[in-house]
Amino acid sequence: RFVALPEGLDGAAYMADAVYQDEHGPLTLRHDYEAIQWLREHVEGTPVIMEGHTPAYRWGSRYSVYTGLPTVIGWEWHQKQQRWRYQAEVDRRIQDVRRFYTDPDPQAAQEIARRYGVRYVVVGELERATYGPAGLAKFEHDLPWLTPVYRNEAVTIYQVRP
Repeated sequence: RFVALPEGLDGAAYMADAVYQDEHGPLTLRHDYEAIQWLREHVEGTPVIMEGHTPAYRWGSRYSVYTGLPTVIGWEWHQKQQRWRYQAEVDRRIQDVRRFYTDPDPQAAQEIARRYGVRYVVVGELERATYGPAGLAKFEHDLPWLTPVYRNEAVTIYQVRP
């Protein structure tokens, strides 16, 4: 589907050289791969992460999928199937993730992060392509509740201060 690889047990190996053709444009997966590896090597326990949401079978929830860390919302349909009586909560979480990344107000994002106990925030190519620059601009400022803990050429991971 992406690149030809030798056989092996590393299900993430393809990301080192692959480009995902998202509806908003191409995403170089190497950037996420490097950031995911950093999380796997440096984060202990199971802190909640905030990452972009996409429709099913797309590149959303990639950090949760490849690290095992909980995220605010996983695959929408899977969540609705498994939590049938809580479909309104699934929809609320999708809206909260969208607002987290699109609302230019840092306090709104902080409130959402608190609501879900978020400890790490991902801002990468997917978030920029999906949510646009207006709301993401808030992360370029020194926010008192966020500390950048990882950065490569396309991804920044922030830690939420207690």
